[in-house]
Amino acid sequence: MLKNKRGEGYIQICVLVIVLCMIMSVFVTFAGTVNVVRLTERNTKTVLEAYVTKNSIEIYNSIKQSTNETESIDADEYISDLAKFCTFVKSGNYYYHKDANRRTEYYISKPRIGFTENERLRLYVSYTLYVPIYFNNIRIGTARIPATVKINLDERF
Repeated sequence: MLKNKRGEGYIQICVLVIVLCMIMSVFVTFAGTVNVVRLTERNTKTVLEAYVTKNSIEIYNSIKQSTNETESIDADEYISDLAKFCTFVKSGNYYYHKDANRRTEYYISKPRIGFTENERLRLYVSYTLYVPIYFNNIRIGTARIPATVKINLDERF
C-alpha cells in the first residue's frame, strides 16, 4: 500500500512557524516589561526632584547649618505626589496602574525614601515593581523587579 505523503512536508514548517511566534511573543513581552521599568524609574525620579524643589528651602537650611534636621523625609507627601503624577490607585500597600480596560498594567509596593549619605542631599527611593504577564488575556504570572532610584544634588559655587 502506498501512503499519500503530500501534507507531510508542511508539518515541519508549521511547527517552525509556531516556535518562531512563541519566541517573538517572549521578546515583545520582555520589551514591554523593560519599557514599564524605565517609565516607572523616570517618573519616580521626576517626582523626587519635584519634591526636593518644593522643599528646597527647608533642606538647604538644614544642610547649611550642618544639623541635618532632614533625617527623615515626609514619605507620605512624596507618595501622594507620585500617585497623582503616575495615576496610581492605592490598594493596601500597593499602588496600581490600570489600562483603559481597567486591567492592571503594573503595580508597585509602597516606596521607601531616605538619604544615602548623611549631611548631603543624596536621596533614594526603593520599591518593587510588579508587571503581570498575560497570554491571550489570561494572567499567567507576574514579573517581580526590585528598583532603586537615586538622585545626588551637590552645591555648586
